[in-house]
Amino acid sequence: MKLSKLIRALDKSAVEHRAYIPHEVDADEVELSDIVCDSRKAGRGVIFAATKGGHSDAHDFIPQAVEAGSPAVLCERPYDVDISQIICPNVRSAMGRVASLLFEEPSRKMTMIALTGTNGKTTSTFMTQAILNAAGVKSGLMGTVQYDDGKIVEEAEHTTPEGCDIQRLLSRMAANGCQACVMEASSHAIIQGRIDGLCYDRAGFTNLTQDHLDYHGDMEHYFLAKKKLFDGYMRNNWKACINVDDEYGRRLRGAVGRRAISYSVADESADFYASIKNVTIDGLEIEVKTPESLGKESAKLPLFGSYNVSNALQALSLAWSVGVSSHAALSALENMPQVPGRLERYRLDSGASCVIDFAHTADGLEKALGALRPICRGKLIVVFGAGGDRDRTKRPLMGEVASRIGDFVVVTSDNPRSEEPSSIMAEIEPGVKKHDTPYAMIVDRRTAIYDGLDRAGKDDMTVIAGRGPETRQILKDGPIPLVDKEIVADWCALRRRKVL
Repeated sequence: MKLSKLIRALDKSAVEHRAYIPHEVDADEVELSDIVCDSRKAGRGVIFAATKGGHSDAHDFIPQAVEAGSPAVLCERPYDVDISQIICPNVRSAMGRVASLLFEEPSRKMTMIALTGTNGKTTSTFMTQAILNAAGVKSGLMGTVQYDDGKIVEEAEHTTPEGCDIQRLLSRMAANGCQACVMEASSHAIIQGRIDGLCYDRAGFTNLTQDHLDYHGDMEHYFLAKKKLFDGYMRNNWKACINVDDEYGRRLRGAVGRRAISYSVADESADFYASIKNVTIDGLEIEVKTPESLGKESAKLPLFGSYNVSNALQALSLAWSVGVSSHAALSALENMPQVPGRLERYRLDSGASCVIDFAHTADGLEKALGALRPICRGKLIVVFGAGGDRDRTKRPLMGEVASRIGDFVVVTSDNPRSEEPSSIMAEIEPGVKKHDTPYAMIVDRRTAIYDGLDRAGKDDMTVIAGRGPETRQILKDGPIPLVDKEIVADWCALRRRKVL
């Protein structure tokens, strides 16, 4: 796109801005192909967006972007350099909207579906995408674990990417023939304006439990951040699929009114309702009531835990709301693969089993362990830690949950970031001590996982929680490669065990 065309599009938009074009520059001759907020990715044809963060101001990196060949910058104040500038009050918010125009509004070419909430977003997005793809609606995905543009699947950097990255990925989805995009919308992304430039046709709300209070301050502000998705980012005849088993979900349903589609595992009067009939080592046998069913329909999910029934109902209700029959949706769920790092289960030839899960809050850990406890015929061994530079109040709560439900607890490091792992573990320990469950404190995560696996005999289960499919452990000195699944594979090789 020519710079002149982008500026004309901005002039017709609601983006508050003013443009500065140097006298010697002909905006009709400047070709733009991309926009980035990392100066290391700047170059010819690439707009550099100078975002402000908590620790840095990208305006300081404008010279590097210019030197790399960027023909224009998006900035919050005039910069004393001879380059075209689009000046606006908030670059982070404007970036997505500018990128949307640059990529010719790709979100308008697809059905846009967003999921928000504390827990369940990732599993629900995987389920929703699986249903849509099985129904012949080619769908892209954007979330905590991976980005899928309909052709290439890549590891995710953020739950919800920066605005310019979202629009670039949507552009790729549209080019690859995707008819829908299913994405997670984190509370941080909503508040920071990363989803500005997007409007959604459907949105789902899973639940709200204690997390990210270091950022939002309290649960009320956390809820209002989530609610903002429904208040300001919906379009057309939008619908919201809401978990009414959650108190904040019930509150949101009241605010949304007739646009709400409710789901529940407790209230049979909800639009979508399911009950668990049996739990086996292979998953859940459930009965489901939907708006289109005359009675209840049976299904077998290759998943565990009542919360995953809720996640399935979220996906079913979203898919149904865009025209997929409930019967077809249930069939797709019965055949879906494991979600990476979400109760990802491995059976070992020793008769023991191992489960890798992303649970990193007290509520998430309780739900994961609560789902596994009924099917564990032996000891339940829990290996977990807590992230550094995050809500410290949840650390002893996680310890209490692990020792209350587990039979042996191994406290270790998670992603300590700038904190000392041993200090984080020390804050977990008082919670562990609230029960008489034996435990060990092992700082090195690999050693801790080996210890947990070594303790498991026939019918025992080792749960490795906190990091799920993450590929890097974030330390004070920077990230290092570390994948829980690969540690399990290494242990199997050392102990001459096989995964069945």
